Amino acid sequence: VHLGYDRARLSHRLRHWPPSGPPGSPRVPAPIAEAPAAEPGAPASGTAALLDRFVKQNEPLLLRGALAGWAPFHKWDVGYLRAAAGGRTVPVRLRPRVRSAGRVFGDPLRMQAYESGQATLGQVLDELSQPEPSCYAARMPLATLLPELMPDTAGGPADCFCSSFGSAHAINPVVYLGGGRQATPMHFDPSDNLFCMVQGAKTVTLFHPADTPNLYPAGQRNTTAVYSLVDAPDAADTERFPALADARPRVAEVRAGDVLYLPCGWWHAVRGSEGTNLSVNYWFELHADKADPGVLMDGLVAKAARDAREQGIRVTGQQHGGEGGLEVARVALPLS
Repeated sequence: VHLGYDRARLSHRLRHWPPSGPPGSPRVPAPIAEAPAAEPGAPASGTAALLDRFVKQNEPLLLRGALAGWAPFHKWDVGYLRAAAGGRTVPVRLRPRVRSAGRVFGDPLRMQAYESGQATLGQVLDELSQPEPSCYAARMPLATLLPELMPDTAGGPADCFCSSFGSAHAINPVVYLGGGRQATPMHFDPSDNLFCMVQGAKTVTLFHPADTPNLYPAGQRNTTAVYSLVDAPDAADTERFPALADARPRVAEVRAGDVLYLPCGWWHAVRGSEGTNLSVNYWFELHADKADPGVLMDGLVAKAARDAREQGIRVTGQQHGGEGGLEVARVALPLS
């Protein structure tokens, strides 16, 4: 199923719906909420309860040190990966566009957003040792492509925090391996995500779903995500994208050992560290408490308007159907 974004149906009134959270600017994003995870050996119930609260509110949360007891965090260095699965063939993204914000793999102007190829994991690791790697090994389902590494993932965050989510996607876990400040264009996904930083670091710039009209959605692409024409928001030209000045960016500096909860519908652009970096993603359906007919993209935008009203922020918009008597842009997101 292709997810579409029909700009013609996007109401200009949505520009006046401020998202919740602190104000920022395209160049000075506000940090997201973060908390230390439970110490190794201590009960994890407090961390799980905190995460559950943020998941139900569809707000991002950075858990510092949550992977301290997880085997991949301790074992998955370059030597181990090469010895365990160096001969396995994996997909790679090619031909990055060099930007001040990083080397962006993917182009939202293309119907097929990524130029792809294949290489062995060993070849990828060799390339990542170069100053400007020519490839990025992204979206690698571990069970099918690197099965030798699967036993290491037992007892990880997907097991610890699964009660906050609906069913796990069959593709889990999914590995991303890059270097040289590789970047992914800004987009949003139709699922909840646990983003686990195993090696290196990544900077994640986020925008609330209510910022959608300020982010220039690119339209339908051959992918399961919806992309923005503002592919690198921290280096964007506000003369070219003037509405971006009204958006409220957030940022998460995700270091090795951290887990980021990335909610359904939140726009995000990701930039890796200079050195080799490796992250593991777990995607989930929405929890039953959250997966009601309103939790489609229009529901998330309408929720932002409700949040704004509760905070005493005036929400501009004529009554014209939609939830709460306000016009909303319907963007159906199949949550499967």
